[in-house]
Amino acid sequence: MPGRPRRLSRTTVVFLALAAVWSVAQFALSFFVHVAVRPRPGAVSPPARTYFQAFGLSEAVLTALGLAAVALVGVFLSRRRSRGEPGAGFGAWAVSIAAAALGVLGFAYLFGVAICLLLACSSVPKGRPRTSGTEAPATASATPR
Repeated sequence: MPGRPRRLSRTTVVFLALAAVWSVAQFALSFFVHVAVRPRPGAVSPPARTYFQAFGLSEAVLTALGLAAVALVGVFLSRRRSRGEPGAGFGAWAVSIAAAALGVLGFAYLFGVAICLLLACSSVPKGRPRTSGTEAPATASATPR
């Protein structure tokens, strides 16, 4: 049916949902998980603080970066699918690879999310999206030129 909206596959949605849950959990935990902060030499050891208390707003921004990556990849994938374009596309792959690179370079928050995003991109079919079967396939003319 031409008017029927095309949707992402279940596998892709599962990987995107897993990345979103992982990212939201990391963001929320940054306000509750305590870390030991090294005191200056000779100073008395301060009590443990949460990641947010220890590192401030930058911690919240870094953990929210994963959620932004999930949202961007989700938008890219759903937009391509609704247009009937095959594959994940450059935008989704670029965001996923950038998140993975940042995860490897030191922002460990993004690494697990990036793995899920890469799996979501790889689960998108690379061929033409399936049709409902009612459309006739395009064939070449049988008359020679």
